[in-house]
Amino acid sequence: MRSLILLIALFLGLTITAQEAPFKKGIVAFESGNKAYLEEDYDTAIKAYQEVLAEGLHSKEVYLNLGNAYYKNGQTASSILYYERGLLHFKKDVDLLTNLQFAENQRIDRIEPLPDSIAKRVYTFLAGLMNSEGWAVTSLIFGLIFVLANAAKPRLGKIAVPSLIVASMAFLVLLFIQSSERLEQYAIVFEPAVTVLSDPKMDAPVAFELHEGTKVRPQETFENFQKIEIANGQTGWITASSIRFIRE
Repeated sequence: MRSLILLIALFLGLTITAQEAPFKKGIVAFESGNKAYLEEDYDTAIKAYQEVLAEGLHSKEVYLNLGNAYYKNGQTASSILYYERGLLHFKKDVDLLTNLQFAENQRIDRIEPLPDSIAKRVYTFLAGLMNSEGWAVTSLIFGLIFVLANAAKPRLGKIAVPSLIVASMAFLVLLFIQSSERLEQYAIVFEPAVTVLSDPKMDAPVAFELHEGTKVRPQETFENFQKIEIANGQTGWITASSIRFIRE
């Protein structure tokens, strides 16, 4: 029995150590990136911040500093990409939004967006309240309350039905958010200039032209081509290698 306890303790210790290792490595990389940034060594700073993300660590400061480093390094498309990726995790963050707007002002393309659809407005509102993880936890908690209330009748029976309703509604919201996020996939143009074609072939008529840093919505792929839609509703085909997806 004592040997079993020692084995369990050893396993738990190794698990905690394994979880701590990436965190410690990420902290060292983050501090190294900050030092390089202050010294205006932006290439080194970018590499260090990317190491933090490679360890699976996400913070507003990492995305903000990485976007800033790319911007200072003259890589506008990359700065926009990482501000946008930061906003996937930290929605409505003022610093990320401010710097994103500043970087977007450097773009060549000026596209007047269409008004948001009702579904997009509903998604924005619900996702602004909580992210998908928050809605999942809410559904789980109230689902457990429902189970416990049913088991503790008649004392807690009165809260069973309301708990089930809340759990069900939170679950439906979760499904709606996840479905919307799959449809609301966006990408950033990474070429200095890219020709948008009317069909997925190199000799197709030119529809319009886009430039580095412009945000597009990918729709479908065909061989080496990607169909995209821009904010004003125009669509066309570009080479798939000319964009990078915001949501990895």
